[in-house]
Amino acid sequence: MVLALAGCSGGSSNSNSASTNTTSSSSSPLVQSQVYAQQKIAMSSLNQAVQQYHATEGHFPANLQELAPTYIEKIPDAPAGYTLNYDPNSGVVSMAKQ
Repeated sequence: MVLALAGCSGGSSNSNSASTNTTSSSSSPLVQSQVYAQQKIAMSSLNQAVQQYHATEGHFPANLQELAPTYIEKIPDAPAGYTLNYDPNSGVVSMAKQ
């Protein structure tokens, strides 16, 4: 499943470059779905980085910024209309609609 999603994100770069040429397509449900899917993959990477931090350090990070750049290159931005939530007690990263 991860490989299938990763394959979709690779193919979406072509459609994203096409969508940047037309302003109306950036608000299409298809483009929004692709962006949301890419952010869900990024969120999964964040959760994995939190778990790696926990395994190495023996505790969860106090905030997500402690992960970069050692455990993840950079903290991804949440898609428009969503926020990233992090619970330092459980180490869970989630995405919530604003």
